Amino acid sequence: MFLPKTISRFFILSISSVAAFTLAGCGSGGGLADSATASRIVPVSNGEVDVSLSQVNGGSVSSSRVGLVAFATGINQDRGQFVAVAGIADGATVGEPVTEGTVTYDTRYNYQISGDISRSSSTISGRTTSRRFDGRTTLTANFDTGRLTGSTSDLEVDGRINGQTVSGTAVVDFDTSSAFSVTSPLIGSVSTDLNGQIGDTGVIATFDGSDEDTVVAGGLVGTAN
Repeated sequence: MFLPKTISRFFILSISSVAAFTLAGCGSGGGLADSATASRIVPVSNGEVDVSLSQVNGGSVSSSRVGLVAFATGINQDRGQFVAVAGIADGATVGEPVTEGTVTYDTRYNYQISGDISRSSSTISGRTTSRRFDGRTTLTANFDTGRLTGSTSDLEVDGRINGQTVSGTAVVDFDTSSAFSVTSPLIGSVSTDLNGQIGDTGVIATFDGSDEDTVVAGGLVGTAN
């Protein structure tokens, strides 16, 4: 059951315009990717995603009891793509498996968005937003039904639990018009892939996704109540 959308109502998305970039791969034989957007899970090194991208913007969310998720968006100039990436650092500890009953998790989350993405045969451009404050919510794991759910004003989690593996979706709803006086705010909703681990100590997961002109990367970490 989703919680009412009253938690995490106030947050700031800071906008930084991204200039058009020349696409280095146009004549290198690889060519442009079919889509101007992409997302994927990547390794984490020293608390940051380990990627080779231009204009990388990102962050992390963590719990000393459970672990750390790092995330970012950036540009792959060779393939002509804005890319959302996220990963769980080595050493995450979610505890022992839970096989029945319901457990609630006090959860922090955060994410990065790049939107208004457009691409020509030689350039790509877009705008990037950063969620400035960690979101807070309660996630409820029903181990009898294998569901992990929770909802705030800007994040809806609909997860599936299989043993200690978490999958499913996390929908990010964003609107920069309330935080800034901008003529062209970033407003939208992107469904992302949820991937992580869960146990009697905590839950940790990445969420990353894209549509035709937006990429989103984020993470969540919760401790059992």
